[in-house]
Amino acid sequence: MQVTIVGGGMAGLVLARALAGRGITPTVLEAAPGDRTIPGPIMLPYQAYDALREIGLYETIRSAGREIAPAADGTPVAIGIGRQFIIDQLREGVRIEHLHRVIDLLRDGERVVGLRAATPAGERDFSADLVVGADGAHSNVRGLAGISATLSAAPTASLSFRSPVMIEEPFAMAYQSDGRQVGLLGWPGGAAGWWQIDRIGRDAALAPGYEAYCAGFARLLPAAAPALTGVRSDEQLIYREATEVRCEQWWAPGVALIGEAAHAIDPEAGIGAGLGFGDAQALAVAVAQAPDAGLAGETYEHWRRPAVAPYEHVGGAGARLIPDAPAGERPAHERWPPA
Repeated sequence: MQVTIVGGGMAGLVLARALAGRGITPTVLEAAPGDRTIPGPIMLPYQAYDALREIGLYETIRSAGREIAPAADGTPVAIGIGRQFIIDQLREGVRIEHLHRVIDLLRDGERVVGLRAATPAGERDFSADLVVGADGAHSNVRGLAGISATLSAAPTASLSFRSPVMIEEPFAMAYQSDGRQVGLLGWPGGAAGWWQIDRIGRDAALAPGYEAYCAGFARLLPAAAPALTGVRSDEQLIYREATEVRCEQWWAPGVALIGEAAHAIDPEAGIGAGLGFGDAQALAVAVAQAPDAGLAGETYEHWRRPAVAPYEHVGGAGARLIPDAPAGERPAHERWPPA
């Protein structure tokens, strides 16, 4: 079966590696240049481990990261690791066409049989038995395939920091009075922290400056004080408003969606990457077993939907201790920007 994967992020690359292990060599199309790097860490959750074990990268990533809350058998609940390190490991041996942006899907009747991409050399057609959308919450493949989706703004935003300072413990977290999180992650490149705030826009979030931010963050999570000494510029602060995605169906004839293209949940839930890895593994199994691409997409969703549904139902708000606390009851020191 000829498979073309749109999106060279983690989920797309896991799928490429899992397919290669089953004798199927896919092509990965990525809109970004090959020298683009992704800064900062990720807290990779245990839901990603099965896929990593299958493609032979679990021990490599575990040994290169910082383990968080090991269980009795020594398996960590999560791993603090650089995003780019994971990408670099996953890319090995995978054919990736960079600077390729999908502009249309090719059809034979109702079935998708390939795609057309804009490239530096002009438009180029790719034949495919299966086109996989691994291109994120605002998936172009999903839209071109006519797969309906409900996109909604995540209920909160995040104002995060990155620091080069190494910390003793790899993880700490506190809850605000409305149940939203303030957290700290240690990784081999230093530390990072996140503060769940109201959706106020990037300019308003950064206006008070890094010094006010560090003071407020340390008050909410004192364990972060050592890491915050490495924050010396507004450029080390990152504001993010996430989009949640719900799809009634994750496939169409000749097309399948994985990761945030199929289901995106507020990062507050801490599960997004793990679900994407699991999707990739399940689709690879379905593709290897199915006699045609249409059956592969249907089988993949049949297997995978029950595993994802509970997380979709709970969403990011479900990660809170107090999901529906009235905003007016929050104390002043939890509010950002400060009054």
